[in-house]
Amino acid sequence: MKNSPSRLSEIITVIKKYKLTKDLTPTNVRLALEELGPTFVKMGQILSSRDDLIPKEFCNEFQKLKHSVKPMPYEKVEEILIREYDCTPSEIFQEIDQKPIGSASIAQVHKAKLKTGETVAIKVRRENIEELMERDAKLLKKVISLLRLNKIFGDIIDLTSVIDEMYDRAKEEMNFHTEKEHIEEFRENNKELVYLKPLKTFNKYSTNNLLVMEYIDGINISETEELTTAGYDLDEIAEKLAHNYLKQAIDDGFYHADPHTDNIKIVDGKIAYLDFGMMGRLSKRNRTLLENCIIAIVKDDINEVAHILTLLDTSNSTPDYMQLKNDVRKILDKNKTTEIINIDIKEFITELFLLLRRNEITMPKEITMLVRGIVVLEGTLEKVSPNINLIKVLEKKVQTADILLNQKNLTSLALSTAKSGANLFMLPSEALTTLKGINRGELRFNIELTDSKHQIDRIEKIVHLIIVSALDVAFIIGTSQMVVKVKESLPFIFYIYMLGAIICTLWLLYKLIISKFKKL
Repeated sequence: MKNSPSRLSEIITVIKKYKLTKDLTPTNVRLALEELGPTFVKMGQILSSRDDLIPKEFCNEFQKLKHSVKPMPYEKVEEILIREYDCTPSEIFQEIDQKPIGSASIAQVHKAKLKTGETVAIKVRRENIEELMERDAKLLKKVISLLRLNKIFGDIIDLTSVIDEMYDRAKEEMNFHTEKEHIEEFRENNKELVYLKPLKTFNKYSTNNLLVMEYIDGINISETEELTTAGYDLDEIAEKLAHNYLKQAIDDGFYHADPHTDNIKIVDGKIAYLDFGMMGRLSKRNRTLLENCIIAIVKDDINEVAHILTLLDTSNSTPDYMQLKNDVRKILDKNKTTEIINIDIKEFITELFLLLRRNEITMPKEITMLVRGIVVLEGTLEKVSPNINLIKVLEKKVQTADILLNQKNLTSLALSTAKSGANLFMLPSEALTTLKGINRGELRFNIELTDSKHQIDRIEKIVHLIIVSALDVAFIIGTSQMVVKVKESLPFIFYIYMLGAIICTLWLLYKLIISKFKKL
């Protein structure tokens, strides 16, 4: 591994070679990433589905980075196996295919057979990849600072955020122990589904740098001709895949974040997911909000959609609610007359992200990751069957969920209606949205003042007058009580109290007179 100064020099040389300080085109950036190696290829792969962070044309170009990375020589793989097992590979495996079946930025996979007879896939982490990526991330930030790239390209890409995003995601994928836990949790969540093939792990042979899994020898889901020849119904595969992905996200809150065609196979009539390095998790609150938002979109409830977007917002800004509603209305109105099957979900999501940017709303990373996963899955569904899309399946799920929700709340709704009276139904929808926010304790008020400094000064003066008035009233009431009870027994306290009341009253009169003259 190169030392930091030489690597820094290499990064700067490549940046200059592809003229990234003058001509930041998508093609030039991709070529530079490829030349700089695994860290930068991984960055591009992760960002290829993040058009909330970078422009869409860059995402499209970075999709070309999905191809295999140059593999490690088998001698290096064997060296890692010996180090991890502290014995020769032949003591554990009957055979290992020297040519990898897949090679990526972080690891490569080899087919093998255990001494016990099971055919497995060995995922081998690239040597020193964690240190290499950490070093490259730090150096790249230094390059950005030295060349002032954020000032030059700040309107196009927030380069520092891009690096942080890349490194955080890459760290998750580099942790094979976490990936093993992902596989086991996913298997547990989907154990009741007969159409899903769970992936088995071999914990005895897995380490921090090796992950040994069951080898899935099926048909890639994109190989539609082979699937048809084998007797599979492509519509059925697509529909079950869509149903399962929605179950992962909404019901389980734990979903595969990269469901592209290379990660899904069909084996023995079942859907098998591969590569669990990149998984997403939704909190219970965000799952509920997301489900309610989907129901609101299907029902064309603009107020509710806008309200939920503000609840999901993680930024410190307060959006203009009326502007947000108008933007939501434009997107929903555009698809009102379109048949469900013809709605372009990629275009819809692109417009949604533009809406969020325009209104300075930031979604939680877990939501953003899910939305990207949905876009990737939609692309997968398009390749399998043009008759099935995610929105069509989603509509059916929402209708079912809405019916169940209505049944569940029927009793409480009836009681609430009886208590509130018929006038409840006369409230405008804006008032209902406001009441929902108050009830959840999540309502945010946005007060806009013209000449704000002057207005704040006036408010401050009014508050001061209220305080003095309250004290004055308290003193007067207290004085009247003392006249009856303590004037003769405690004359000293009575006169002090009386003096306080007189001072407060005179001060209050003075402020009122001054205020009156200022208005004249």
